[in-house]
Amino acid sequence: MTFAPPLRSFQSLWAMEDLPTAATAWTLDEQIDLLAGAGYDGVAVDLGARHAPRAADLERALRGTTLERMVFTFAGNDDELDEALIYADVIGAHEMVLCARTFVQDVREAADLISRWHDRAAASGVRLELETHRNTVTNDLRFTRRLLDELDPAMRLAVDLSHYIVGAEIPAEPSAEIEEQIAAILSRAGSLQGRIASRCQVQIPLHHAGSAPWIDLTRRWWRDGFAQIIAARTDDERDRPVTFVTELGTTPYALVDADGVELSDRWAEARLLLEWAEVDLTAAAHSLSLPA
Repeated sequence: MTFAPPLRSFQSLWAMEDLPTAATAWTLDEQIDLLAGAGYDGVAVDLGARHAPRAADLERALRGTTLERMVFTFAGNDDELDEALIYADVIGAHEMVLCARTFVQDVREAADLISRWHDRAAASGVRLELETHRNTVTNDLRFTRRLLDELDPAMRLAVDLSHYIVGAEIPAEPSAEIEEQIAAILSRAGSLQGRIASRCQVQIPLHHAGSAPWIDLTRRWWRDGFAQIIAARTDDERDRPVTFVTELGTTPYALVDADGVELSDRWAEARLLLEWAEVDLTAAAHSLSLPA
């Protein structure tokens, strides 16, 4: 029998915007009730979202629930990071994902800045992960690969592969060089994010036949990422859940028809992504042959 740690599921509030439709969107309280009722372990709030709630409003909505809290920030300087840390304190979040809006070209300089922000968050009692995201310091796959060599191994990544697949126009059958770059990224993963991209679109419908090659590629890399997360743990840590965040965004991420109607049911697809992630996490654990 193979041991597999449990999946710790978070849903982004940004992914709840304009649902069930833009005309009849769920209120914040309805969103929280739905997430709790659907069995999510936690909620992630993206401070860059169009309808990001005020910290006080989210804290109120979360009272009485068992949902854990996580903050996503697009900080570009100390003041913006501090604002996000204040927000985290108000809602009781001890984890933060940083999309670093800094564009220095020197890898060592970038690493020093990210490390300083990592320590700044830690001093506030917040564990910080650096997200792989377009139009941030990790925009370029090859630059990020070199950045990792300069960062302390304690600095983990929140890996969203969709940004690299579309940003680098990665084909469904990647080259050996791309595979090596992605493997290096996944070796530093602290958590994974759920979205399926193609080389030309960051978020594709999961029910289209043409999406199959991109689903297969992404899930293969998810399995690799889960395996890396598990393998990096000590025996005392192996029971700890593995974090996976579903983040199917509203427009312009979501594809729409000529009338502006989304082509996919993002709420249903998020549940499907979680089902796939649970299967892939178990497969990753099996590949490591960890005893139960």
